[in-house]
Amino acid sequence: HLIGVVATALQFLIRNAESGVKDMNAEIERCSMSTGLSMRLKWEPRTQDVPEGLVEARTLLLGDPELWTPAERAQLGQFLHGLIKDARAANPHGPWADHLRQALDYRTWHRFSVERRQNDKWEKLTKRRYGTGSGGEKALMLTVPQMAAAAAHYRTAAPHAPRLILLAEVFVGLDSKVRAKCMGLLEAFDLDFVMTSEREWGAYPTVKGLAIYQLTTHPGIDAVGATRWVWNGRQKLLANPPTSGIDGRNGSTSDASDS
Repeated sequence: HLIGVVATALQFLIRNAESGVKDMNAEIERCSMSTGLSMRLKWEPRTQDVPEGLVEARTLLLGDPELWTPAERAQLGQFLHGLIKDARAANPHGPWADHLRQALDYRTWHRFSVERRQNDKWEKLTKRRYGTGSGGEKALMLTVPQMAAAAAHYRTAAPHAPRLILLAEVFVGLDSKVRAKCMGLLEAFDLDFVMTSEREWGAYPTVKGLAIYQLTTHPGIDAVGATRWVWNGRQKLLANPPTSGIDGRNGSTSDASDS
């Protein structure tokens, strides 16, 4: 069972995760700045505090089961069985379902990191390297991984569930070309977003549609005026306020920008 059903399921999950990261990186690459800065996600096996034999077992899991030798099949079965024994020993009074859930959670075998490329060199994004960036580069280095993380989280959501992300004072320091690319990234990740900004309207050809609320005030008047606009992917139109329901892209949530 371990080298059949369980191994096949783990193989599918790991391959699916790698494919998802590859697809995200293809979209993230489009948000490169004119300075040459670009980013990518990296999902790789942990090197510390991992079960013995993980590297070899993972290599087998990513290969073709039809090509496993009897010795390799035995090796993989022993590895998975050892994980279950360790989980049981760590929590002897826990239910068997918890033992299996802990032992076979492939996510704990891996880690995510963010890398940036500058001057044709890929480096892990650290606090120190983040601190050397310009205002626009810092905004990009913070926002893009956040979008990717939200998209990854929502991959397990129901097909019609809201995929909401909230962005305050979004894209500060980025020029209009990079802003358009970042808005296109939200579209590519199929995220429903609500954003606020002093000047960003979000009306770019890279976005199919938005509901925009322009908020205005006047000195001496204790009120805020709201003017509703709609972006249809081609032009921005003045619209009447919605009378009921939730309005926005794909009919799932409301996307807003303050100006």
